[in-house]
Amino acid sequence: MMPRLFTATGCMRCKIVKTYMAQNQIDYEELDINTNGKEAFKEFYRKNRPDIFRGIDGIEFPILFADGRIYQGVGIALAHLMAGETLDGFVFRSDLSHGWISGLNISAKPLADGRDFLSLLEFLKDNGLMIQLETDGRNPLLLETALTEKWVHRLIFNLLGPADLYTSITGFALPEDELLHSLSVLTPSIDYHIILPISLIPGKDGESRYLSPEEAARAAELVEKATGSKKHPFFIREPAGANGINIAPLQQADLFKYRTLCRRHMVLCDILKGEQL
Repeated sequence: MMPRLFTATGCMRCKIVKTYMAQNQIDYEELDINTNGKEAFKEFYRKNRPDIFRGIDGIEFPILFADGRIYQGVGIALAHLMAGETLDGFVFRSDLSHGWISGLNISAKPLADGRDFLSLLEFLKDNGLMIQLETDGRNPLLLETALTEKWVHRLIFNLLGPADLYTSITGFALPEDELLHSLSVLTPSIDYHIILPISLIPGKDGESRYLSPEEAARAAELVEKATGSKKHPFFIREPAGANGINIAPLQQADLFKYRTLCRRHMVLCDILKGEQL
């Protein structure tokens, strides 16, 4: 079945997907929800309502329906068109608008050949979107390329802890030299924030614990070691909900200890609340 692309009149992100499909000679049926596709989309929405995101500004377009699946949003749609399921996990829904796109994580999992992801960044940037990219330090060569090529307008560096804890936190090992490599590319020419979330670390006995203040300080020390500077926009993010795990919440005094120890290496360190940035 030919892919169906639901668009909205005047939608910049819809035009970007259409440009890619035209350049690559991909046949599709376009259905503009304001004109020829109004009734078709009403029916499509009724059948697929649970799978279609609707935010405070309404439904996000474009929506690509291909191979029996829904791909909503410019990043997700392009990732499928460019690489099939290869980029699953690397691209997710953007929560930015007004010319910006987020939902792009270069460290979602180990990626030996990142050409598809880099091509996606390049295409988005060349077509007028400002890119917010996320990393946790994995895939450092891909990160360096993306920054060197100036495809990224803002970088969120989620520093999960010292390198020896990455396996426990993410399930994937990260050698310290690779983490140092990723941190070393942070320069004043890049708009970036380093965020250290206080993660839950599973224990061998089935119980979980929080990343400790001392471990957070070791992570901050790595930033100083990699860059030779103590002055970076460095933030501690308090834990999100523990998802039913029986563990006491951290108190404000506990967060101050994290900040105090991290400031030995990152003098601008501060505490974020929830999803604030």
